[in-house]
Amino acid sequence: MPELARMITTDAEIDAAIRAARIFEKYDHRVIRATYSDRTDRFLLRMENGATHILPRRLLQGLSEASPSALGKIELLGRGTGLYWPALDVAHLVSGVLAGVYGSEKWMKHLNIQSKRDRISA
Repeated sequence: MPELARMITTDAEIDAAIRAARIFEKYDHRVIRATYSDRTDRFLLRMENGATHILPRRLLQGLSEASPSALGKIELLGRGTGLYWPALDVAHLVSGVLAGVYGSEKWMKHLNIQSKRDRISA
């Protein structure tokens, strides 16, 4: 069995990374409350800056087959920069979702194909 690689990080490197993260922290998109509506099949994200975003469940990778009870249990990670569904072990980065990235590259290609089919049949 090959030996695992080890990476040694110094305290100074960790401190520098924390300082760098704090510089950009003010630009983070932070959710203060995330809810799921079974009636509309959408997520409502209330943002720290007062904005509200509504997302159809079908867009988010890993959530298409989930039960409403699992969808309604959403944890906020990283002080609101991440969304996590513990019953499904699915997580999404808020900045990615707001930028239109709803999953992996393969998932995004799937959504693009589905979107084209929907436009053709309309």
